[in-house]
Amino acid sequence: MNWSLLTVAVIPVSLGEMYTSLLNVKQAISVERKLIDYLKTYIDHESERLEDVKRFYAKVSDLHTELYKGPATVMANPLVAFTLIKRLHSEWLNVVHSNEAQENTQ
Repeated sequence: MNWSLLTVAVIPVSLGEMYTSLLNVKQAISVERKLIDYLKTYIDHESERLEDVKRFYAKVSDLHTELYKGPATVMANPLVAFTLIKRLHSEWLNVVHSNEAQENTQ
């Protein structure tokens, strides 16, 4: 008699604990799915930003191999000097402190 009373008293509690445990696992799986989706989005945005950086590198590298063979070339042509100053003042800052880089780290 005592055994059956103990069994009846314990089974509903253990089933309730198993249900909440399964619910917690289900919630954890849902959270991990969202994290995986966020990570994929982050990787996509960083890949796009990296492609932009690669394009900028190629552009600046090409300019240096063609135009800047000597510092006199830059000083002699005011247009080249202006684009150099503009690039140093704005474009390089955009690469280093881009909004995409800051957004992707949040």
